[in-house]
Amino acid sequence: MAEVEMEHADAPIGAHEEDDPIVSSYDIYIKPQLAGDLQMYVLQFPNRDSRQPYNKMQGSEPLILRIKPNAGMVELDVPMEVYSNYDRKKGLAWGGAMKKSAESKGNGSHGLPGGFGIGAAPPGGRGKGRGAIVDQEAIQSQILADYQNAVKNERVLVKQTLGGQIMAKDDTTPQYMIGTFSGNQLHLTPVDNIVQMRPQFHHIDAQSEQDRAGRARDPAAGARATPDARAIHMTVKSNVDGEEDTTDTMAARITAAQAEAWKKHRYVDEEHLESWDGYQNLFVGSEKDGMIQEEELKNKPMLRSSLNNAEYLDEISAPMDAAKLSRSQKVKKVKKGKGKEKATDEPEDGAESDEDAISDPALSDTENENEAIVPKA
Repeated sequence: MAEVEMEHADAPIGAHEEDDPIVSSYDIYIKPQLAGDLQMYVLQFPNRDSRQPYNKMQGSEPLILRIKPNAGMVELDVPMEVYSNYDRKKGLAWGGAMKKSAESKGNGSHGLPGGFGIGAAPPGGRGKGRGAIVDQEAIQSQILADYQNAVKNERVLVKQTLGGQIMAKDDTTPQYMIGTFSGNQLHLTPVDNIVQMRPQFHHIDAQSEQDRAGRARDPAAGARATPDARAIHMTVKSNVDGEEDTTDTMAARITAAQAEAWKKHRYVDEEHLESWDGYQNLFVGSEKDGMIQEEELKNKPMLRSSLNNAEYLDEISAPMDAAKLSRSQKVKKVKKGKGKEKATDEPEDGAESDEDAISDPALSDTENENEAIVPKA
């Protein structure tokens, strides 16, 4: 373990500079983009321990990846351990609900990607009488007796869905990059999208969907009036003065999410040869045969900035907000003693600002009292 010696406060700057030498330096190469129509997605798993990644070695290699590019939604199916630490009865109930829901919705989605079931046809089937409940329990017992076959035919819940939305981008969004090292070279590839993947409870949605359909068909529950479909209208009002209120119709987002079809992608494990081939393509100059061509690297143009230091700071700083600046220009109350206020008025048009008052030599600390003397206008 390395020991770090803190520099004394009164030590001159750079006194111990020789004790902290540069140990390594790298030549940085930026790859403009991936070849063809490929995109770089970064999937983050905030609810998963980094020591237990979703891969083949951990027994949780993802099965399939689904993307709705326009709606900005991503889903990932991962297998579950169904033989240990697993409630088989609940797994059978949820697996059956997912199977029935898939049949009635034509393998449709749940949650926001499926529009929360708004406008979907109700599941068909007969109502549940007393005899039907007894028969259902007998069927479940029979299925659990041959549990291995039930798992094979996905009669139980055998996979979990992780989902997330692509992070929105605007003018202030930074450009993230993926870095790969090769010797003394660092190769950076721009990231197209970042998604935080979290567990989705589609099996709960499917079970609730089946329960609602069963109650609607149950004669004992009595005739119920069918509720009218209503659009959900969400309005967000800003608290900042001068900013216009923004309005967003949730119904439009739901309709767009329902209308867009999933684009399915095959998931390749990180230890597979195809993954290593993709990794080699992240290096600049490896487009031909997957190996870095040193001669091509020498011919790459140098990256030169078109901004000076001040312009660079302006570019990376937050945009100036006139409303927030107007509030920050208020003269702060200068208190004397126990709560006595020396100045409380705000500057009017043409009056001095905070910055001008601070630079005024008449505004200074006295020798006897630590207070500000504000000259009269």
